[in-house]
Amino acid sequence: MEKRLNWDDFKDQFHESWHIKMKPAIESEWMFNIYQRLKTESDKEIIVPECDNVFAVFKETRFEDIKSIWYLMDPYPRRYKSKVPQATGIAMDCRNSPDGKLQPSLVTFYDGISSDLDKRVTYSPSLQYLSEQGVMMLNTDLTCKLNKTTSHEKLWEPFQKYFLEEIMGRKTGVIYVLAGKSSVRMEKYIFPPGNYIFKLEHPVAASHKGTIWDHQNIFTKTNEILQQNNDEYIFWNKFDLDSIKENDK
Repeated sequence: MEKRLNWDDFKDQFHESWHIKMKPAIESEWMFNIYQRLKTESDKEIIVPECDNVFAVFKETRFEDIKSIWYLMDPYPRRYKSKVPQATGIAMDCRNSPDGKLQPSLVTFYDGISSDLDKRVTYSPSLQYLSEQGVMMLNTDLTCKLNKTTSHEKLWEPFQKYFLEEIMGRKTGVIYVLAGKSSVRMEKYIFPPGNYIFKLEHPVAASHKGTIWDHQNIFTKTNEILQQNNDEYIFWNKFDLDSIKENDK
C-alpha cells in the first residue's frame, strides 16, 4: 500500500498560490500518517474543525500577500447547539456562531486592538478581513478532538516544520507573533534573519484570569515595521478597511 494522500483531494482547500508549495507536503509520508491517525480517531470521536476547513487559513490568504503570521493554540474544541463546530480553521475566528456571539479569546483580541489603537474597533465574528490582508491566524495544532483541548498536541508538528522551513524559510520581512506557551515551540523552525518574532500571552489566558491582555502594542508595532520596510499597512479595524473599500467603488 502506497503511503501517500492524493493531492487532488486537497488542492481546492488551498488558494492556488499555495498549490506548488503544498503539493509535496500533502503527498508526504508524514502527512499520510497524520491523516491515518485522524481517520482512525474519527471512527470513534468527532474531530474539529470539519475536514474541509482544516486548511481554511491557506484558502483565504495568498502566499504573496503574507505580512504577519500569528500562532495560537489548538482550535476551539466545542460545538454549538446546532452541532456546527466553533472552529473554522482560522484561529479565534467565530464566523460559525449562529447568533454572532464571540468567544472570550476573540473579545480579548479586539479589546487589545482597541487599547493599542486607542479607539473602539469593530468586533466582527469573522477574521476574514485580516486573512485577506495577509495576516495568517494559525492554530499551532490544526485539529483536536471534540471537547478535548491539546488532544492533537504536536500531531501537526511535521506540517508546521515544513511550512516554516521549506516554504516560509525563503521569505523575509514577515512578522511572527507567537501567542501562548504552546506556540513558542514554533520558534525553532522560523528563519530569523530578515524576519521578526514577538512572543505574547495568549488572549484566552487573560480572559480566563479576568486580567487585561498584555498585547505589547503588537498591532502598532506591526504597522510601524511594515511601513518602514515596504510602506504597507494592516487595517486592524474592520470598519476602516470597509470604509476604504467603499470609497474605492
